[in-house]
Amino acid sequence: MITKKIQNTELNSISNTIIEVLDTAFLKALTDPTRILIIKKLVSFGVCDVTTIAKNLSQDRSVVSRHLLNLEKAGITISKKIGRQVFHDINGPYVVDRLELILSALSPMRQLCIPFTENYKD
Repeated sequence: MITKKIQNTELNSISNTIIEVLDTAFLKALTDPTRILIIKKLVSFGVCDVTTIAKNLSQDRSVVSRHLLNLEKAGITISKKIGRQVFHDINGPYVVDRLELILSALSPMRQLCIPFTENYKD
């Protein structure tokens, strides 16, 4: 019985960690197709202003600016004002560190979430 309680406690701890990692501004920022397009542009072209980023996107500059703000709040991009223009770039070190943290936190899912284990046999 004690072993079962320990297993349930450990299972709950792992589950809570997974839920916390998945429910972050970082991952939420990556769920929008327009934000993904913005990230792709920044990866391809490097530092850009909002006009350059918005070019060939279906959204207005104001909408692209809001997406950039969401990406910056999530730590995915950084901005720098030079004169009257604001330039944006990918915050590569943070993105890589964050993805490594997410992978590390999700690693226990290998044992926790095995599809159709013996508990679900016919």
